[in-house]
Amino acid sequence: MKWRNRTQSTNVEDRRDGTRAVGGGGVPSLGTILFLWPLIKNLLRSRLGIAILGIGAVAYFGGFLNFSSFSGSGSRPVDQAKDDEQAAFVKTVLADTEAVWSQVFAQAGRRYPAPILVLYRGSTVSGCGPASARMGPFYCPEDQKVYVDLGFFDDLKHEHGAGGDFAQAYVLAHEIGHHIQNLEGTLDQVQMAKQKLWSDAKQNQLQVGLELQADCYAGVWANHAQRQFNILEEGDLEEALVAAASIGDDRLQKQARGFAIPHTFTHGTSRQRAEWFARGVKNGRLSDCNTFAGN
Repeated sequence: MKWRNRTQSTNVEDRRDGTRAVGGGGVPSLGTILFLWPLIKNLLRSRLGIAILGIGAVAYFGGFLNFSSFSGSGSRPVDQAKDDEQAAFVKTVLADTEAVWSQVFAQAGRRYPAPILVLYRGSTVSGCGPASARMGPFYCPEDQKVYVDLGFFDDLKHEHGAGGDFAQAYVLAHEIGHHIQNLEGTLDQVQMAKQKLWSDAKQNQLQVGLELQADCYAGVWANHAQRQFNILEEGDLEEALVAAASIGDDRLQKQARGFAIPHTFTHGTSRQRAEWFARGVKNGRLSDCNTFAGN
């Protein structure tokens, strides 16, 4: 993807410093406190526990104790230069989504309120509750923010075989797709519909529809971004298709347990995810993204 020396979004909260290693007199991040709270709560029930907490506090503020190993933020060594380059790339993709969706909304006579992107490492707190690297990127409709632990992209490449910068762009565009759904009222409509269903399988079908639509919206973005900025390089679309397929429910479940259970799917199969992204790319029309037909 052609991204260097291009506009970067300023709608970003960079919390990476707050979730990397802490110690030596600094205040622990809220994410770290939430992670450790169950342990702290138990220790507060006895005098011995309180004494242990006191010793721990002295060790922490004296610089002898680092909580990053507990919160998960220190599980991978971070190359700062590479991390900053990764952040610059994500900010550039975010700027492209802002330009594309602003234009699409303007054509419909509407204003596009852009979401905030939160970059973090290890753990943080969102309007939807605690967030950790294990959750992967997600969109929180409560605060209209997208949360991304940059370490996910390493996992996407090494654990799922989906490398390349446009694979990463697809992931971010998918989460922005959920923001579009929030603005359109789709998230609320699906949530209300799910509450009327007693069957988990039926609820999961609606959730799959949401995720596949976000994939399709990511494709719509790619179509418009190419026309506006000529961003695509050879192999980019293939990278996104591989990424979409690599995180299909069927593939992830087979990797985890050796077999798939279709009625538990919440994001769609590998084939579905790739097909809906490709459908969005083809014509760049939101009207082509009705993933709920027949549900």
